[in-house]
Amino acid sequence: MTQSRRREFLSFAIVATVLVAAVWLARSHADALKQYIEQHPIKGVAVYVILNVLDAVIAPGATLPLIPIAARAWGHVTAALVTTVGWTLGSLVAFFIARRWGTPIVRKLTSMDRVKRLRGYVPKRPFWSIVLLRMVVPMDVISYVLGLFTEMTWRSYALATALGLTPSAFILAYIGKTPRAYDIIMFGIGGAVVGWIIYSTRRGARKPTRRAA
Repeated sequence: MTQSRRREFLSFAIVATVLVAAVWLARSHADALKQYIEQHPIKGVAVYVILNVLDAVIAPGATLPLIPIAARAWGHVTAALVTTVGWTLGSLVAFFIARRWGTPIVRKLTSMDRVKRLRGYVPKRPFWSIVLLRMVVPMDVISYVLGLFTEMTWRSYALATALGLTPSAFILAYIGKTPRAYDIIMFGIGGAVVGWIIYSTRRGARKPTRRAA
């Protein structure tokens, strides 16, 4: 296993551990967190948005367990809209970091291997492609890719990001109001872990074949 792959595996393991811990903490303290949000609506929204900004920049997915709490406190529509705002602002921060400070800072925040792999999927006119990518790709990575390797304007990027993230926010907010919300989130995390292991194993197995050719 190469050093870059070890680093990527470690970063993925850390993110998965953080997600599982976040689910456990949110589930254990759901009632207290919901009560706090209901009693302090403005502060609750502010804290929720800030956490989602941090999620987008350094810990993708870490705030997913908070969506059921937000959905039960505010209703699924408001929760989805506030979640979209937080994710979009966080993506803009990641985009700014990449655009302003470049690779030296980005490599400290995410996997450069993933950034380089995704670079090939960004077309010359990326608006609608970004909308689609936002539905399936972790927001931190694609934000850094676009900030580093495209000349996309801030307005276009913000609009494409908001459009791409809104459907996921609404789906998760609706799921958040179901009795099995945390079980569904854990199932999703488990599926992502298994998918990444299969993908990483197959990618590693293909490399020796290409070198031998």
